[in-house]
Amino acid sequence: MRFYAFLIFILLSWASSSQNEAHNWYFGDKAGLNFETSPPTALTDGALATNEGCSSISTADGQLLFYTDGRTVWNKNHNPMSNANYSEETNYEGLNGDPSSTSSGLIVPHPTESHLYYVFTLDEPHHDNANAYPNQGPADTDGNPISEYTDVAGHHVPIDDDGYNNGLNFSLVDMTLNNGLGDVVVGQKNIHLITYDPNDPEEIKYKASEKITAVRSSDCSSIWLITHFIDHFYAFKIDENGVDTDPVTSQVGPAVTIDNYRRAALGYMKASPNGQKIIVAHNTMNYNQGQLSQDDGDGNVYLFDFDNTSGHVSNPTLLIDDVNAYGAEFSSSSSKAYATINNVSIYQWDLEADAVEDSGTIISQDNLQKGALQLGPDGRIYTALLGKTRLGVIKNPEEIGVDSNYASTVSSGAVDLDGKNSLFGLPPFIQSLFLDKIDIVDIGDFFSNQVDLCEDETFTLAYIDIPGADYRWYQDDQLIAGETGSSINVSSPENVSFPYTQFYKLEVDQNDGSCPLVGTAKITFTAAPEFEEAHLYECDPAENAYAIFDLNEAIPQMTQNVDLTTSTVDISYFLNEEDAQNNTNEITNTVNYQSLGNNQIIVAKIVTDDICIAFVHITLEHTKAPVLAYDLELIYCKDTYPETLTLSSGVASDSTSTYAYLWSTGEITESIEVNSDGEFSVIVTDETTGCNAIRNFSISYSSTANFTLQIKEATVANNQIVIVLEDPSDGDYEYAIGTPDHFQDEPVFENLRSGIYDIFIRDKNGCGIVSDRVGLLGIPNFFTPNEDGHNDYWRLKGVILTNDRIAEIHIFDRYGKHLYSFEPGEQGWDGTYRGKNMPSNDYWYRIEMLDGELFRGHFTLKR
Repeated sequence: MRFYAFLIFILLSWASSSQNEAHNWYFGDKAGLNFETSPPTALTDGALATNEGCSSISTADGQLLFYTDGRTVWNKNHNPMSNANYSEETNYEGLNGDPSSTSSGLIVPHPTESHLYYVFTLDEPHHDNANAYPNQGPADTDGNPISEYTDVAGHHVPIDDDGYNNGLNFSLVDMTLNNGLGDVVVGQKNIHLITYDPNDPEEIKYKASEKITAVRSSDCSSIWLITHFIDHFYAFKIDENGVDTDPVTSQVGPAVTIDNYRRAALGYMKASPNGQKIIVAHNTMNYNQGQLSQDDGDGNVYLFDFDNTSGHVSNPTLLIDDVNAYGAEFSSSSSKAYATINNVSIYQWDLEADAVEDSGTIISQDNLQKGALQLGPDGRIYTALLGKTRLGVIKNPEEIGVDSNYASTVSSGAVDLDGKNSLFGLPPFIQSLFLDKIDIVDIGDFFSNQVDLCEDETFTLAYIDIPGADYRWYQDDQLIAGETGSSINVSSPENVSFPYTQFYKLEVDQNDGSCPLVGTAKITFTAAPEFEEAHLYECDPAENAYAIFDLNEAIPQMTQNVDLTTSTVDISYFLNEEDAQNNTNEITNTVNYQSLGNNQIIVAKIVTDDICIAFVHITLEHTKAPVLAYDLELIYCKDTYPETLTLSSGVASDSTSTYAYLWSTGEITESIEVNSDGEFSVIVTDETTGCNAIRNFSISYSSTANFTLQIKEATVANNQIVIVLEDPSDGDYEYAIGTPDHFQDEPVFENLRSGIYDIFIRDKNGCGIVSDRVGLLGIPNFFTPNEDGHNDYWRLKGVILTNDRIAEIHIFDRYGKHLYSFEPGEQGWDGTYRGKNMPSNDYWYRIEMLDGELFRGHFTLKR
């Protein structure tokens, strides 16, 4: 179990407000940021699309409540609140702000009722609407209605404007309405606040400029809402009784006359977080309404003192003149002031300098058009960049000059908006939310009050021990009885579901008349992942050598019960648990780690989501690959197709291991059946160790012979048989004649007597024996037709297979007279002619072969 110190120095405004209320921003063309992360994360789910004014508010723990462009209010589900929806479906009965007003809206929580919020709205004071007063604009300078606004082509009523200059109004949102999604309370909508002289016929046409800001009062429990018109500041107090509609009025500073509106009304006004200063940016002092000329570039930036007890504004100080000024902001310590000048430059003034007006310095001057400046809950100041998918960032706004470190590119620190466009405006907040902090949680982020813990961890929240101060600790807005010290230990309750979040607040009353110091902490406990111990194997390491392991191969085993799509893990390896806990002697060569011996145990330190830490053992074992039978060369006899050969893995039958098989054919069984030639192999893997071995098979075709016989006949006693192989004959053959006993490699048999022979051809690969019978032509030299049953006919000997080669046999006497003809298979000549015995003598034969060959000769007839 780990213990931490959590130092809380967050100075807040009134009640239990915290910077978390400013954690969600929606602005520009459906752009947004969430400050739960550092740097903030882009939000792309917003419905708001506004050129300038916008405002948003979150709960004390940073959960979005709602946001507005001054006309429509969207709830946390990004749907319009039914009583604050400026659209055709409601006949444009929304709020009375204008998205084209510099500060069209500002949301202020009720000081004592946590479910109530005031939405203050400022309209754009347009001269075309003033021309039509008290009727609906737009109108020309003679009061005649016109179809669209003169200075923005295509803008018309009601889409772009309601046609009236509505000035400053407020509406009350009750978050208990609409099942907790909130809505504007009926009868508490667009309540008008007077920031002009109602008796002045010209002032009543415009009613207000586009400037509004809010800051805490010195009583620590109320808020000042401040606006500006011509040369008057109007400060409205908001306390437990609601909004005091009778403002504190201060006439001070230059007069921005209404004959130069609407452009002269542009520009931000901000109160300093400590409530002592106000900075005002005037875009221009001269704007010709009739000629619609652009700004003359004679605007300015003024700094004023603000009395946050009385609400009075005084002591105007000109910081810069003859410029177009728009954005304005203070650093969180209230020691530096900033403004965007002439659309491209950012100026800084040091409010601690002897001559503040002379301390102005340019911290950025590039070609990017800049709009609003807004202090974030992380203490940085963000810059709207017109038409860009990022915000510029002043990363160190407490530093002087260029050391404030302005970033305009994402690579240098600007914040990416994930494809959404920034325009002119950014959402303002109660400036006191950004008060300077003395110190913060000792976790590396000065502006964070969020702590993520593992389920079994304990955390210490603490503030410095101030003599005479009273400490009150709250958990989830409930006072913790008995906890009155400067620190408290927090841990996860039993039997809760994770993630589990607790909200803590510390109020420190220094009993010196100052506002209480208030710090908050958001503690989230996360379930500890269940990791498994791992076992790695090195197969067949060299004799007496250390094995080499890739330690990262243990990750799938260790994380088999962890969803890595929703969690991130950071894994490091150590020789033992002590080193892992102390984070010393980390193993750096994790891919080729040389073990110190068989069955060595090392320790993996696994950090999940930068929160939970686990120590997991990994055993490194030297082992053997599976032992398989030898590789084989086999013969497949084509004559047996489709019969098959069985190929087996060769694993010993008495093996106790479990194996996986992968054949080169893709099959995964222990054995396969094949009936073709080729190269085959099987990878046998031990499923426990992962070690594998390969057995190979080489299969060749063989078959019985296909053949023909060539017979070369000469005499009865000297003939030859040649065996000629024909395709397909895939075997290796040997040959025998007569009986299948004595085989020879040569396919030739010579010196054969005429007669009938059996020829045998055997495949040496074992695919079998084929045979045939052949007869050799034996031409007798004589015959004795004396009817003794022996040699009574003249005929050929050995004609079994020669029958199909002989066409006909003819017999002639010595004078060439034809005596007899016969075909193979017939009895032959009996020595007669027309029934009479021929005398003993020599006679001639002619044997006609089917292939055209002729055999001629003679023989003797003996009686």
